[in-house]
Amino acid sequence: MKLSEAAVGTKVKIVSVNFQPDLQGRILGLGFVPGTIVEVVREAPFGDPRVYTVHGKMITLRNSEADLIEVQPVERSFPLSMAEVGKRYVVKAFLGGPFFMSRVKSMGLYIGSLIEVRSKFPITALVDGRIIRIGMGMAEKIMVEEI
Repeated sequence: MKLSEAAVGTKVKIVSVNFQPDLQGRILGLGFVPGTIVEVVREAPFGDPRVYTVHGKMITLRNSEADLIEVQPVERSFPLSMAEVGKRYVVKAFLGGPFFMSRVKSMGLYIGSLIEVRSKFPITALVDGRIIRIGMGMAEKIMVEEI
């Protein structure tokens, strides 16, 4: 997964950095080194740029730069928005208020529900034999673990 795809509030581990040689040194110098844990702190109103914490420093990157950094989730559970197509997940928690909870229940999603992600943007998933569609805003509030 790309760093630009990681949800706000999650921690990820850098797997590889794929910049052109002239920019590679700058990015590595900022601390974006393979093996480093990065936290996604916040994003601008339209999603670009985003702020990351690396080695205790807050650093801003454009999504075009973050697209060139491959990462993997550190935490066992992560937002459904970070799920990969074709994989199966189990719902572990919901991070929304009462209106969000009623929407989720009306879709047939509960803690322990099994989800198979079929596509993204919006997320199309198979839940208990039914196809549902979940927007990215809702998907960021549904915490899942890979099976």
